[in-house]
Amino acid sequence: MVKLTFPQMFDCLSDLFETVAWSDGTCAEVGQSLIGRIAYDSDPANAQYTRHLYRARDTVEAMLRALCTLENYHNTAHLLDFSPLLPFLGSYDEGCTDSLLYLLACTGDRRYLGLIQREAARFPALSADEYRQELLHRAEQASQS
Repeated sequence: MVKLTFPQMFDCLSDLFETVAWSDGTCAEVGQSLIGRIAYDSDPANAQYTRHLYRARDTVEAMLRALCTLENYHNTAHLLDFSPLLPFLGSYDEGCTDSLLYLLACTGDRRYLGLIQREAARFPALSADEYRQELLHRAEQASQS
């Protein structure tokens, strides 16, 4: 019997996102469910409930990768509410921060510009300008629609 770790399970979900032909509504529901789970696992108050099952940080990173894949294949970030994750953004490592800032940029929501600038500055390897350009490009596309 093959046993998958929780991060591997979310990597498989990520692979699935590459092949499905779901409606925007279904993609948004799945994405919002992932956001809820990421917020739960990001909250230190919940560590006591999950630490016997998995390392929350590894699982959060895999879930964020899955969300990025959902965005890359289905363009749904603008349909999602990322506010449950924002209180935890400052506690994420570089990889998780990179993924979340990319997702925020993909929303095209200009309200995230300051947050992106501030959080990208925590890691020298992250380019706030790249996120900013992506966000502004998406905002421009949305205004032309």
